[in-house]
Amino acid sequence: MEITESDINRVEEIFFNGSGSFQDEKGERYSFISCIDKSIDVEACPGSGKTTSLLAKLYLLSERMPFENGKGICVLTHTNVAIDEIKKKLGNKANRLFQYPNFFGTIQSFVDKYLAIPYYVGKNKYRPRTIDTAIAIERLFNTYYVRDVSKQDLKLVKAFLHQPNGIASKLTLKRTVEGVVLVKGSGGEKIKVIKPKNQNWKDNSEAKVYDALRSLKIDILSNGNLSFDDAYFYANEYLIKYPRIKQAISSRFSHVFIDEMQDTYSHQDAIIKEIFDKHIVIQRIGDPNQAILNDNNSESAWEDSERLKITGSRRFSQPIANVLRTVALKGDLDLTGIGEVRIPPHIISYQNGQEPQVLEKFVSLIHELGIEDDYAYKHPIKAVGWVGKEKDSLTINSYFPSYSRVMAKKKSMGNLKSAILICEATNPKEVYNSVIDCCLEILRLARIKHDTPRGQRFYNKTSFFNLLKHQYPESLVTLTSKVSVWNRKLVTDKSEEVIQEIRTFLKDTLFPAINFTLNEYAFAFIDEDELVDATEEQLKSKNTYHSEQEDLKHISVEVGTIHSVKGETHRATLYLETFYHKSCGEHLIDQLIGKPYSQPKNKKDTYKKACLKIAHVGMSRPTHLLCVSLNQNLIDKKYKQLENNGWKII
Repeated sequence: MEITESDINRVEEIFFNGSGSFQDEKGERYSFISCIDKSIDVEACPGSGKTTSLLAKLYLLSERMPFENGKGICVLTHTNVAIDEIKKKLGNKANRLFQYPNFFGTIQSFVDKYLAIPYYVGKNKYRPRTIDTAIAIERLFNTYYVRDVSKQDLKLVKAFLHQPNGIASKLTLKRTVEGVVLVKGSGGEKIKVIKPKNQNWKDNSEAKVYDALRSLKIDILSNGNLSFDDAYFYANEYLIKYPRIKQAISSRFSHVFIDEMQDTYSHQDAIIKEIFDKHIVIQRIGDPNQAILNDNNSESAWEDSERLKITGSRRFSQPIANVLRTVALKGDLDLTGIGEVRIPPHIISYQNGQEPQVLEKFVSLIHELGIEDDYAYKHPIKAVGWVGKEKDSLTINSYFPSYSRVMAKKKSMGNLKSAILICEATNPKEVYNSVIDCCLEILRLARIKHDTPRGQRFYNKTSFFNLLKHQYPESLVTLTSKVSVWNRKLVTDKSEEVIQEIRTFLKDTLFPAINFTLNEYAFAFIDEDELVDATEEQLKSKNTYHSEQEDLKHISVEVGTIHSVKGETHRATLYLETFYHKSCGEHLIDQLIGKPYSQPKNKKDTYKKACLKIAHVGMSRPTHLLCVSLNQNLIDKKYKQLENNGWKII
């Protein structure tokens, strides 16, 4: 079986319709697409077209099905973006790729489907209710009875879980030589219970708390509430108890492709290596410089290896490529851009307190450069930052005070009825989130804010939860219990009954209990019966900046986190300096002046390395304009060096 150059020319017509090609000066994309008989690693720069090249390879392979012995293709991703992309490009032609014996999905969904759920069902004789970390965390805090655990010990457990060490979000089990123990995250070490500050624990309380916490975790698991990490525990148990399952899975697939390999955690990589034997062709594709894992502190599991490289970007211009040559964990002084665009990268300087003016300056720059016409450019304009949570330090909210991570994810907030009807009724977490989202929208409409060190802000999910948890815990318990009831009713098509119950609860119970007075707009949102289907434009406007100047109002700047735009292409990107142990500018300044990164001897340099990876992702989005906000104090120290490296400072 082989893929020829004529095959690639034919698929180019399907993908590009005569307006593009996989050809490049070094023949790198052709080499990747045609390589189907051996395992390889492919390292590709941002905008290189690696995902499109992978899709072309998959399509050509699908034409050759069925394979010998009925084997199929397994494609593992980290998000559903690749799935959406192939459906968009190929339409009905892609149907064969999503049929048996092929698998196309996330690593998590693969582990759930083929390992964790089968083992759980075999062990317990029923399916897990949910595999969702947020629900598993909620059960840790909201379970008030565990067999053979005293109320006092359970109270001590809750005190331990409330510590700001993140243990609740990562708590899972692991089999070791001493048996099944509690660990922090898949593959982590056994947890140590340490007495929280200001707590009067008796002697040996640490051991009692550990035992009680282990019993609590097992009780939650036995009731069917698994976290994502728990799925890997059950997957490993399955492989230990039934080792022949590895042979069964391996015999089903001839090829395994792993997209965005740099985002793979060590426990995911270990599972993949365990279940796919050496007879399978495994190809791993990604970019080490874009390894931004969700917890920031973890390292990518993609070990150093000999790799086929795709070096030229088809997204950004050469001036942007020049910046990215050194703003990277592993710099590439040969990185090249494309096209005739020669807009220099810009730095917008600001002094402390001027952060809200940065977006306005960015909009003015877009206008001055003549790249504002949405009809002439197919890609959006975005401003992105690393830290999107409300904190006392420099965050996205410092530049755009109304920014809300919650609003960025909403599907429809026309009214309460619309929001509840479109939520995923089979998932209690979705019902809970939809109700909370409605509460936040009601508070916005009522103009109810809370005090923060940076002034008054609208409530977000975290601040609203903390309000209930610390000041009105009974209301939080009541809300949580009611969500379970509403979820069961929604599943049995009692949506109208549920909507009325939610309306009554919010108006007559929840908001009066927390002493919030609603206005006519809030009540209208709660009581409106007409279904409202929010348009995509309306939803985006929740986190979109518009100038107050009449001649600039038409320019829309979408504001979001860097994680939210990974894989996207923008016309212009503003990289917002935020604070991560110190300002991102301080972490990046040497690389911004053109100095390649070199890790100091005898120093982990964890924060700088994380910042470099985040910056590389954020700054590699635009086709035309890259702009970075930096504090004036930092610029003053390196002004000439920044200019010499191609930056225009305004």
